[in-house]
This record gives sequence, structure tokens and C-alpha cells, in this order.
Amino acid sequence: MSMRIPSATYRLQLHEGFGFRDAARVAGYLKRLGISDLYVSPIFKAAPGSTHGYDVLDHDQLSPELGGVEGFEALHQAAKAHGLGLIVDFVPNHMGVGCDGNHLWEDVLEHGQASARAEFFEIDWLPPKSTLAHQLLLPILPDQYGVTLESGYFSLHFDGTALRLHAGPRTLPLRPRSLGRVLSRAADLLEDHAELTQTEELRSLGRAFSELDDSDPNNQELLESYRRNARDLQHRLRELIVFSGLEVRLNRALAELSGDRQPESFDFLDELLRAQHYRLSAWQLALEAVNYRRFFDVTELAAIRVESPEVFEACHRSLLALTEQGKISGIRLDHIDGLFDPIGYLRQLAERLEHALPDPKHSELPIYVLVEKILAPGEVLPANFRAHGTTGYEFARVATGVLLDRRAELALSSIYRRFTGDTSSFEDHLRQAKRDVIESLFASDAALLTRALERLAERDRRWRDLTGNSLRQALVEVIAAFVPYRSYVRPDGTRTAEDEASINHAVAAAIRRNPTSGRGTYQFLRSVLLLDNQNEGARELALRFQQTSGPVTAKAMEDTAFYRYARNLAENEVGSRPERLGVELREFHAHNALQQNEHPLSQTSTSTHDTKRGEDARARLAMLSELPNTWRQTVHQLQRAATRHGATLEGDEAPSRVTRYLYYQALLGAVPFGAQAKDLPALEPRLREYMLKAAREAKTRTSWLHPHAEYEAALQRFVTGTLNDPTFTEPVLRFCRRIAPFAATKALAQLTLKLCSPGVPDTFQGSEVWHQPLVDPDNRRPVDYAALEAKLAAIDARSSDPLALLADLRERYEDGSLKLWVTSTLLRLRRAQPQLFHSAYHPLDAGTNCVAFGRGADDLDLVCLAARFPFRATRGRTPWAVGACWGEERVKGVGLHGTYLDVLSGQTVTLHGSGALSELLSELPVAVLVR
Repeated sequence: MSMRIPSATYRLQLHEGFGFRDAARVAGYLKRLGISDLYVSPIFKAAPGSTHGYDVLDHDQLSPELGGVEGFEALHQAAKAHGLGLIVDFVPNHMGVGCDGNHLWEDVLEHGQASARAEFFEIDWLPPKSTLAHQLLLPILPDQYGVTLESGYFSLHFDGTALRLHAGPRTLPLRPRSLGRVLSRAADLLEDHAELTQTEELRSLGRAFSELDDSDPNNQELLESYRRNARDLQHRLRELIVFSGLEVRLNRALAELSGDRQPESFDFLDELLRAQHYRLSAWQLALEAVNYRRFFDVTELAAIRVESPEVFEACHRSLLALTEQGKISGIRLDHIDGLFDPIGYLRQLAERLEHALPDPKHSELPIYVLVEKILAPGEVLPANFRAHGTTGYEFARVATGVLLDRRAELALSSIYRRFTGDTSSFEDHLRQAKRDVIESLFASDAALLTRALERLAERDRRWRDLTGNSLRQALVEVIAAFVPYRSYVRPDGTRTAEDEASINHAVAAAIRRNPTSGRGTYQFLRSVLLLDNQNEGARELALRFQQTSGPVTAKAMEDTAFYRYARNLAENEVGSRPERLGVELREFHAHNALQQNEHPLSQTSTSTHDTKRGEDARARLAMLSELPNTWRQTVHQLQRAATRHGATLEGDEAPSRVTRYLYYQALLGAVPFGAQAKDLPALEPRLREYMLKAAREAKTRTSWLHPHAEYEAALQRFVTGTLNDPTFTEPVLRFCRRIAPFAATKALAQLTLKLCSPGVPDTFQGSEVWHQPLVDPDNRRPVDYAALEAKLAAIDARSSDPLALLADLRERYEDGSLKLWVTSTLLRLRRAQPQLFHSAYHPLDAGTNCVAFGRGADDLDLVCLAARFPFRATRGRTPWAVGACWGEERVKGVGLHGTYLDVLSGQTVTLHGSGALSELLSELPVAVLVR
């Protein structure tokens, strides 16, 4: 079979309220919209109630909450009936461990290093904290261990299958060997309430459990004997309790052993818990002592060793089977940078896919594969990645950035600094944020890496005098100076020039910023990261460093610095680094040309489940760069009106000035097109949730770890008060009305650029109309597909007279039908004539206020035009950048010859090397011309 190449994808967020069958029901609508492939969030069993699916409990079971096997089959059949492909989001990096139901994790909790799954997860059984040796830290308690124990949080219980520990909402297995004392004590308590033979059998089983030997995980013969005996004893215990009618009486005895209100009554349970392979602790201890690698800092997500062939096969069995059966046409790989060896993983996956889908005619991947990889500006996807491209964050950066007027950088910076008092650059904020998250959220990771560095230094006389403190400082400073998320040095030491450049640049920058530190420490770290010394310890440390720098960068930038530095929220977006305002036209064209040449099947995205705000919220905020003076006046009006709703805490304003500036922009982005004063209070729940998250992510006055109740209450009062105060909402609405049609123009421009640029465009659910959500979970709100389908049908019914339809849609643009029409028209064009969008990319000159490019080998078969700065083009005199406002401006370029149809207006035009923008953009501020 040959690989299916999508023309356009549509992202659906699956959850219990919108499962496989719900997705199947919208397949017909998406087909009519012009989509070629459904693109769904993870499909395998996840934590109960998961709204995203990334907390996978079982890679081998289709999610029961989403509809299980039958539901997935219904989705497959619906997609097949409508000729749609199905791309699934897959999670190879981690699994959910924050609830019951992950049998692999529970086996490790029960048997420790003797578990057959002990090597499945990335666990350090000899961590820096010596009291945790051979134990797994389980930081799931609401308070300190002793306090939690004596509050009655724990209880022992036989659940019909096994004797387990209840820890609040969790049910945890018990180490088989530790059951000896439990059964012996229980038998004592049952002497007057059970037959002698029953209590004797309990004691006999207790002695047998006590004799289990799980002490030597390196002795395979002993391990096999232990596992076999443990299984047999558990089976015998279950039969004794169930078939002898002991269950009720045993549970009463276990309740007594669980303790009561007297502190000494918990001694037995305390001893039992100390004997487990896991150590229960307060959740805060995860920061310093957790000894399993997580997804970022999320304790409920444990990393897996997918580089192990055994783990790879176990996790990919069902995915590969569905692929081989033709039920999956593409795979999106989540968090590829979290893997030990991403390049090796992608090669292994490619080999398995080629085996599952043999095609002697092709040597490339037999199925569409994308990686979630955030590229820093100037970074390219490594050439040895076996994937068709990324999920498109880098396109979102340039698509929004090209709509920002760089001439306003000085003005916007001045407004921000004067209002907030924040004079630091974004780079300053990012470096400090990296230091902060390493010292807090990733303290345990830093400790592990520092300890490994110390061990390496001790073995080499050249570096033996380096201290732990100096090594930790160097580690922190090099990560803080790292520009890309990570490097890709291979386990065998193979590295590219890009890897060397990234590491050398980070080390040099760290040395410059720390002139009082000894250079030797940094030189040693550099040699380790480049694997100049090929020994096992150095190899392990270098690759673990790479796994750590990515999460640190992500948490520091996306979840910290973006909330501390709020100059222009349009750019505070995944994949962007807002150290300067916007991108130049040449940068936009250079990105597209590179995309066409290197990764023409990479996704182009403008909204995803991870973006900080919807694409049209960003488009509206991009208008600040065209109206900086009006924005400055509006900010001061808002601040005057908002003052009465603020507070003073500990001598400082609450909320802070930066938080207020961020709030004013977030509100402007979220206010719906055409909103009236009566509509603003409805935004209150969403804005309250968003601002609470923003304040905690900033980690300056409050945080997720240490919430500041008084500050957060003041922030919530501020949001509620302002949204219900006409003196505040009136200038908000006035500014929104002022920019509305121009913001709509930018939104249409962004959309048109996405749908015509090199790559495979993705439409995030609901974004075919105006899309202005805030950060998750706001962007996971339900989508009314019935309303969208009716809207599309109404548009199609009038498509025979495109000019009349266009005039009507432009008149009532606030309802989103205009965007839906542009979306469906261009998606259908892509599906009908895919060759137009696979041909060469040619930048065209259309002046400063318009983005223009063509597609074609020699003569241009497709020309895309999009108003870039509509307010500047019109001087604010007309709402739409169409017709005469373009004056004598023309689009010029080689290959602009022949007669073209504008698929959006239905008009034809003949070009001879150039064309007047006043003619080409006579009806809409965007145009797509097809020869």
C-alpha cells in the first residue's frame, strides 16, 4: 500500500463527553468542510475522567470511556465511508500513575525491583536521599506522612481479590513479604471469631509470605522463584478468605489494625508501610526527592523506558495492529523530546511500521508520522528524524509574527515598561525562570544529575577537585543558557554540528554570565555533554541532561516567563520567543521556502490544544502593533477604572501591574466579535479561571505549590469587579469596536496563509469560525457541531452567487460565517487540486502592507494575497482593506502571467507580470488566485 498524504487535518479532542461515536457523527460535516483526515487526541485507556488522554493507563486497550473497541470501529467505519483518514495522537514518553488502574505501575509498587516491570519505568533505586534506597517515593499524600497517618487516612482492606492499602482515594498493593505480619496479627484478632483451622491456615500463610525472598533483583533464578511463589500464595490466600466466609470478619480485624484515634494505635500500620517497596509522602516532597522521571514536573505522569525493546513492543502492540489493519493512516508522536534517544526511537518505529506495512516500491515511511517538537527560531528538525515533520508550532510563530508591525516595537515596549515598571528583557525573564524551575520543580532532577557529575569527576584526576556545589551551579547555568529545547547526541556519541553548536554556545554563555566561577567546571560539563569521554556513566548522564533541558525550557518559558513578561500576548505562544516584536516578511518567506524544501508534509497550525490562546484572539492582539497610541490611552483608561477594584497586600498592589497588563490584553483577545456590554459578565468564570492560572504560573506572588490565598482572592475580586463595572467595560468595548474589522482581517489573513503555505494545514476543533479561547482547559469547551453544520449548509445554499454571498458575509462578519466560508472554500480547493499545494514556493513583492506568494514550477498556478497591516493600508478610514485603499500598490513577480480565478470572490483577472492590489483585493482583504 502507498502512504496516504493528507490535504488537511482536523483536530478533535476526545473525552468521556465526546467519544469515538461522537467523532464518527461529525465525519460527514468534516468531509463537507473539506477535511481529508481526522486527527484525534490519544485513543488508549487513560485516567478516569481525563479530558486530554495523555495520562495513559494501558497502551494495549482502547479507551472504554471513549467507547472501547466497538466505538473505535464505528469511528473507523464512518471515516472510511466518507473517505477520511484517521491520524491518532500517541504517547510514547509516559503513563498515568496518579490513579488506580495502571497494572504495570502497580506491579512495581507491589514487587519493587523484583517486579517483572521494574525496568519499564525510569526509576532511580539508589537516589541521593539514602533513606529512599530501594524504595520508590510516592508523593501522593495531602499532608506530612505522620499527620496523614494519624488522621486515619489509611486503612487495610481485602477487596475480594487481594489484601490492599486504601490511601484516601487510592488503592495500593502491599509487598507480599509484608503480608506475613498482617496475617499473623489478623489471626490473633480472629481467634474468638473463627474456626481454629481457619486461623491456623492464616498463620501458616503468614509464615510462608514472610519467607518470600525478593532481595536480589540481579538473580534471575531467585526472581522467578519469588514471583511464582508470590502468585501461588496470593491465590491460596484469596481462596481461603472467599470460600471459607472469612471476608467480613477479616475486614473487621484489618480495620482494627488500621488504627483509631490514639497515636499508638497506628504503630502497626506505620511499621507495615515502612516495609513497602514504596514510601508514601506529602505531595510537596516530589520537588526534592522523587526518584522516578516524570513528564515535566507532573508527578501523576511517570516516564517509561521506550528505548527498551521489551517496553517498545508492549506499548506499541495495539497501535501497530490498528495500523496494519488499515484503521490508522497517521501517527502524531507526543513529546518526542522527552525520550532518551528520539532518533533511535523514530528509527525503531519506522522499522516496525515498514514491517507492518511492507511496500517494495517505497523506501520512505509507509504511514504519515508527525512529531510534537518545538523548534526554537532558527532551529530545524534534525535531518536524521524519521518523520514527515512537526505539528506546526513554528508556523504559528511566523504566521502571527508577520502580522505584527515591527515599527511599533519601541512604542509597545515603552508602554509596557512605564505601566508595569518591568525593565527586564524577555531573555532575562527566561534565564531567571529556568533557574527558578530547576531549583523548585526540577530540584530532584538537578540533584540526580549533580550526583552523577560528581561520580564522573571523582573517577578522573583532572576533575577530582570539583565540588558538588560548583557542578550544580554549572549545570543550572548551562541549562539556563540553552537556546533549543535539547540537543540530540546519540548513545554511541554520534553528534551533529548543530548539537556541538548548541552545547558550545550554552557553555560559553554560562561562563560569560558567571565570571567569578571557575572555568574548569564548565569545561568538564562540556566534555561530558559532547561525550568526549565514552564511558557508561558519561553516556547515561549526557542523555539524561538532554531529557532534562527540554522540560525545564518548556516549564520556564511556556508556563513561567510567558506569564511574567506581558509586553504583547500575541507572541507569548508555544514555539515563539518574544524577545523582539514580530517577524519580517523575508523571515516568513524564508520559513515557508525551507518548509517546502525540507518538510513539505509538516503540519501548519495556528491553534492547538496547547496554544495559550485561540488564533483569532492572537489576531486581535496583533492590532496593538498598528494602534500603539490608542492602546496606550486605553490602558490608562482601564487602569483608572480598575483602581477601585484592586487592593494592597504587604505593601504591594494586588493584582500586580504585570498581572493587570496581562489581564487587559487577555480580555481584549477573549471578547467575542460584536459583543455588547451585557455580554461581558458572561466572560467572568472563564477570566477568573484563566487569571488564577496565569498568576500561579508566573510564580511571583502565588503559585501552584504555595498558593497565596489573600492575593488570589484579591485577583478574583479584581476580575469580577472590573467585568461588572461600566466605567471599565465601556473603554474595553470601544477599543474592540475600533479594531474589530481590522482584527477580522488579520484573522482571515492568518487563516489564508495557513491554508496556502507549504505543509498540511490543521484546523483545531471549532476554529473554522471565530476562535478566541484562552489557555486550556478553556480551549476544550464543547463545540456545537450541529450549529456549524447548519451554518455551512446555509452558506453552500447561496454559493451560486459568490459576490452576493460575500457581501452578506462581510456585512455580518461578527457571527463567524465569513471565516467558515473562507475555510471551507480553501480546504475544498486543497482537496480537489492537491498538486497546487505541493509545488514550489515563490515569494512575491506586494509592498509592506500585504503578504503575497505563489506556488508553481515556473509560471505560478496559485497566488495567495493577504492584507498584513489593514489599519495602515486604510489609514483607519474604511473598515475593510479592499479596493481603492490600496492606491497604486501592485503585486509583482516572475511567473505572474495568465488568467486567474479568485476562488473566494469568483472573479477572474488577467495578469502580465504584476497586478493592482485595488483590483485583486476588491472584495476581500485576502485573495487566492488559481490559474
